[in-house]
Amino acid sequence: MRITVTEDDYLFLMRHAAHLEGHLTLEGSERVRQVASRWGEWVASEWRHETDRRIRLWCTSAAVPEVQETLDLLTLGVSETLERSGGTPSGRFAVHPEPEADASHPPPLGSRRQRWMGRPLPDHATACLDPALALTAYSPSQEAFTRLRCWLDSSSTGDTEARGARKDAPLLVGNDPLIGYLASALVGQPVPVARGELVCLVRAGKRWRLLWTISDDGPDEEEAVRAKIKSKMNTAAGLGTVIVGLTTFLLQNALQQQPTLFQWLAFAALGTSAGLYFAALFLYDSLQMPVRFWGARFETRTAVRHRGGIRIPSRLRHGKVLVRRPPSSSARLLQSSMLRVWTWIFTPACVLGGVGVAFYALGATPSGTGVAVEVELSHVLVAMFVLAASVSAWVAWHRPNLGASD
Repeated sequence: MRITVTEDDYLFLMRHAAHLEGHLTLEGSERVRQVASRWGEWVASEWRHETDRRIRLWCTSAAVPEVQETLDLLTLGVSETLERSGGTPSGRFAVHPEPEADASHPPPLGSRRQRWMGRPLPDHATACLDPALALTAYSPSQEAFTRLRCWLDSSSTGDTEARGARKDAPLLVGNDPLIGYLASALVGQPVPVARGELVCLVRAGKRWRLLWTISDDGPDEEEAVRAKIKSKMNTAAGLGTVIVGLTTFLLQNALQQQPTLFQWLAFAALGTSAGLYFAALFLYDSLQMPVRFWGARFETRTAVRHRGGIRIPSRLRHGKVLVRRPPSSSARLLQSSMLRVWTWIFTPACVLGGVGVAFYALGATPSGTGVAVEVELSHVLVAMFVLAASVSAWVAWHRPNLGASD
C-alpha cells in the first residue's frame, strides 16, 4: 500500500491554564493533562508515517511561572501518551541548539533540563528585545509582536528560526491576548483562545488556516452558541418575510405600468436577498441538530487536514470543512459554522436588500422613469432560473460541514 506523506508546515499555539498566584490550580493542571492526552493521540495517529516530524518547544518567557508550568506539564503528558502508544517519547521533540555561554545571561530554565525541553524565546525572535518585557500580556510591543509573527511564519530553517529543520513544528505557550493576537494575525480572522486551549495551524502553500483546537468547551459553551444561533434564526426569518412582502407589493405596483431597468434590477436584488435570508434560516436550523446525529463521511487525509478544500463536486454536495472534529469541540465547530453562515449568506442578503431598495428608489426618480425596458416572459423565466441556480450554488459552496460527531 502506498503511503502519502504531506509536506505542510504545522504551528501550535497554547494559552497557559488557570493559575493562582503564578502556579497552576488543580483544575488547570487537570485540563493540561487532558489536552496533552488528546494531542498525544493525534500526534501518534496523524504522524505515524512521518517519523521525522518533531515538535520544537518554546515559551514566551521563563519569568512567567504559569507559562512554564503549562509547557512542562503538557510535554510530560504528551510523552506519557506516546509511550503508551508504543512510540519513543523524546523522539517527537526537536533538540534545541546549545545556548552560548554568557555570564550576564545565565540559562533561566536550569542546567538539568534536557535539550529538547521548552526554551524561552530568543531575543532575535522579538527584534532583540527582552521577551519578558516586550511581550506583556495586555500591551505587547508592536515591534516585538511583528518580529515574533515573522519568526513563527518563516518557512526558512536554522538555529535562528522557530523551526530548526523542515519538519519541525513549533509550539509556543504564552499569555492571552498575545496568543490570540498571533493566531488571528496568522489566520487572517479572529481566533479566540481559552485558558488551557491548544490551537493547531497548518500551512499548505502561503496561507495558514485553523486546523483544530483542543479546549475545555462543554455543554455550557455549546448551549450559549445554540442560543445565539436561535436569535439569528429569528432575525433571518423576520427580515426574509419583510423582503418577500416588500417585493410582492412593489411588483404589483410596477406591473400596472411598464417597469424600468432600475425596477427590474431592484426585483432581482430583492428576490436574491429573500432567497439568501431563507437559506440562512435553514442553515441555522441545521446547526440545531443534536451532536448525537451529526453525520460522518470518510475523506482523504489531504482533503481534511491540510487544504481545507476538496474537489468541487464534493464541496457543492457537502459544504466546506471548517475545523476538524475530532479533536475540536462541538462548541468550536458550531461557532465557526455560525460565523460562516453570517459572513457568506446572511450579510450578502442584507447588502442585496439595501441594493434592491436603492435601485427601486432610482427607478422612481424623474431620470430613472425614462429608462424603460421591454421584457418578454421568456426573459423573466431565464433570469429567474439563472438567479435561482446562482443562489443555490453560492449557498452549497459556502454552507458549513459539521463532520463527525466524535
